[in-house]
Amino acid sequence: MKKPIVKALATTLCALMALGGLGGTVYTMNAAGTPAPIQSVSANSSAKAASAGDGNVKDETVYVLARANGSVEKIIVSDWVQNTQDGDTIHDVTRLTDIQNVKGSETYTLGGDNTCVWDARGNDIYYQGFIDQELPVSVAVSYTLDGQPVSPEELAGKSGHVSIRFDYIHHEYELVDIGGRQEKIYVPFAMLTGILLDNEVFSNVSVSNGKIVNDGDRTIVAGLAFPGLQDSLGLDRDTLDLPEHVEITADVEGFTLETTVTLAANGLFNDMTYEAGGLDGLDGKLDELTDAMDQLINGSSRLYDGLCTLLNSSKELVSGIDRLAAGAAQLKQGADGLSAGAGQLQSGAAALSQGLDALAQQNATLTEGAAQVFQTLLNTADAQLAAAGVQAPKLTAQNYAQVLEDVIASAGDSPAGWQVSALKTSLDSYDSFYQGLQQYTAGVSQAQAGAGELDTGIGSLKTGADNLSVGASQLYDGILTMQDRAPALIDGVTQLRDGAVKLSDGLKEFNEKGVQKLVDAFDGDLGELMDRMDAVKAVSERYTSFSGISPDMDGQVKFVWRTEAVDTQNQ
Repeated sequence: MKKPIVKALATTLCALMALGGLGGTVYTMNAAGTPAPIQSVSANSSAKAASAGDGNVKDETVYVLARANGSVEKIIVSDWVQNTQDGDTIHDVTRLTDIQNVKGSETYTLGGDNTCVWDARGNDIYYQGFIDQELPVSVAVSYTLDGQPVSPEELAGKSGHVSIRFDYIHHEYELVDIGGRQEKIYVPFAMLTGILLDNEVFSNVSVSNGKIVNDGDRTIVAGLAFPGLQDSLGLDRDTLDLPEHVEITADVEGFTLETTVTLAANGLFNDMTYEAGGLDGLDGKLDELTDAMDQLINGSSRLYDGLCTLLNSSKELVSGIDRLAAGAAQLKQGADGLSAGAGQLQSGAAALSQGLDALAQQNATLTEGAAQVFQTLLNTADAQLAAAGVQAPKLTAQNYAQVLEDVIASAGDSPAGWQVSALKTSLDSYDSFYQGLQQYTAGVSQAQAGAGELDTGIGSLKTGADNLSVGASQLYDGILTMQDRAPALIDGVTQLRDGAVKLSDGLKEFNEKGVQKLVDAFDGDLGELMDRMDAVKAVSERYTSFSGISPDMDGQVKFVWRTEAVDTQNQ
């Protein structure tokens, strides 16, 4: 036996029992096959656990070392007597032999009628010993290879389809009056069997009435059964079948099996409670259960109808996504073209702005030069008028026209009225040029300002076009992703629809084979059922020890079966 594997399996199963209300001290086996405590998972695991009465508390674990077929080789019992009264002595009863104190130096004295008095000195007592008597439950392990019965020795190293079946045969019962009849009420043990399977050897593992956990290297298999409970409750197996065995099946290459561990405890049934008048309430609950199942079945049908509608709508959605993808492609293409055109426009606007800036820089020079030429022309006209003996005010750009018109009018139709009329015509022509030049430079300045604003605006346009192009690309990519995943959507909705059909069918089958059978099983016979449940609880509460217990003690007992490994080395 590999100790770490046994310890891990025992710890796992005991933790499961603790979660299910079957708590107790957890032990593993050391190399010599002797139980040793590894932790406590009992609900009353403190050193001074509270008890229902005034006496001490005895927590007993029975270890059954068995062959691979379940036959018993040795029984070792570990007892923890909790000295809740802090007494100097503890009066115990035990049928164990070779008793050893495993956690202290306290001694004991054996007396008649299996009495055992411990010199406790206020301490708890931990002891173990051996016993040879019939167990309340037997565990029989049988094997088949490809459907044929085979012994574990013959199975070692073989390959094929294997089944391992654990049958639990109950022996411990009391005769209880039920409805005026003496009925066998068995001590209600919950049997939990666990196995660690090597994934290199075992594949396609399944278990009846259990759970499978695969960590990649090993598969943990745990199965649960309640031997004798079906008969104790008087339930028809055709109506409701409570498991009394665990069967594990797998495909195997070179069969080898580590030790298996089976735990049995009855503490779960000690806690069964129901309120007074619960029979009437149970009748109502069964009616509520029936109504609830009808609602579930109707709801599953509506779910199927809704998923059919969703599937049709999903197909329309996929068609719309295809059209959307085509439109997004056109949008992306247009956005890319707009971005490129905006870039070209931005370059042209920048060049225009730069050219107008250069022209505007010449405005002052042109205006000043034209003004100087105008003044030179006016000065020349003043000299010509003086040479002709004409008395007139000094000519300026503002008054020359009026002064010369006055001179022409006074000269009349004389030769002087004519280098004057001609002089005015020449000055008028230049004045028109000068005024046009000023309008031109003003226009250049306005164009320069406008070109700057145009350049800025086109820059914003280019940024917006670039963002539009990026957004259009992202939109297009996203729609392509939607388009790629649309078939998966259809497949998923289809699977949901098909699953809804299976759910509806499964609920109908569960209602017919489970709920309705449960209702039929209890309908009209709840009084006897409750009497049997009371009897089961009472019998369970009275079964507190396997090896013996003092009448003034409270107690609880668990059983742990460990089968030997199966491999070619053991042949």
